[in-house]
Amino acid sequence: MLLAMPGAEGLFQRAVIQSGPGLRGVEGRDATDLAERLLAQLGLTSRQLDRLQDLPHEQLTAALAAMPAPAPDSTRLWSPAAGAAFSFRPVVDGKYMRMHPFDPVAAPSAASVPLVIGSNKDEAAPFLAADPRRRRLEEHELRERVAPLLGKRLDEVVSVFRASRPDASPWDLLIAIGSEGTRSSSIRLAERKLAGGRAPVFMYLFTWESDHLGGLFKAAHAMEVPFVFDQPEVAPMTGSRPDRAELAAAMSTAWATFAWTGTPGHEGIGAWPPYDPESRATMIFDVPCRVENDPGRAERLAWGRLAARS
Repeated sequence: MLLAMPGAEGLFQRAVIQSGPGLRGVEGRDATDLAERLLAQLGLTSRQLDRLQDLPHEQLTAALAAMPAPAPDSTRLWSPAAGAAFSFRPVVDGKYMRMHPFDPVAAPSAASVPLVIGSNKDEAAPFLAADPRRRRLEEHELRERVAPLLGKRLDEVVSVFRASRPDASPWDLLIAIGSEGTRSSSIRLAERKLAGGRAPVFMYLFTWESDHLGGLFKAAHAMEVPFVFDQPEVAPMTGSRPDRAELAAAMSTAWATFAWTGTPGHEGIGAWPPYDPESRATMIFDVPCRVENDPGRAERLAWGRLAARS
């Protein structure tokens, strides 16, 4: 979002987007509707903003919780637990944010900023971890769960993911399919960023799996954060694998090297080539780290056909 704000241009030299490919902001009319509904929930009008600013946060939070949750997102398999609060995001107001950050093209203010972007292999795992059918899902239940997301391409997409992961259980496949949307959006953002300027883009995929709770979270959303800050031991979800420190050193050094030099490769992981739509070089963060060209190609292509469906 900051990359799309003209007022932020020049305030930072590099950018890293971790599992958060925000292609779009909120349209002004939708933001206005949401604000008016929240004011009504609080018994206020637009002429009483001073009272809104004086509200204790507990009252504001309670009002948000009482509001209807946003409509289910057809691009993913779970709904945000925060309900209406998840609808509050930066607004394309024509002034502070003049266009959507990366849809249909990259904002001009992003053109000169080198970028690292990536996602985690099992983004959906923590959002599905409380499911009563976790690890016991059967094939027919998998198909029922993903049918609203995949539509007429259900058979094709499930078959592609199963072929790519022959040892995966229906539960594993549910997580994999539910995670692909974030990776796909990250790739689209990278391609639009490259088309909008000469600054390089570096792509990564975090695949290291935690052993916490018997591996329940796998390579989950947010799992990379303690590794980036070289503090895996402070986050219980990283588990107890002895190679945590090795990966943390690799990732934290990559982020620091990128901030300092503009390229994230270093002696510990080797060269990290810039991303391009032909080779699709991607740093795989695992032990050991390695570069792969177009990882998960079959899944990427199947998801692309899904996104292009009418």
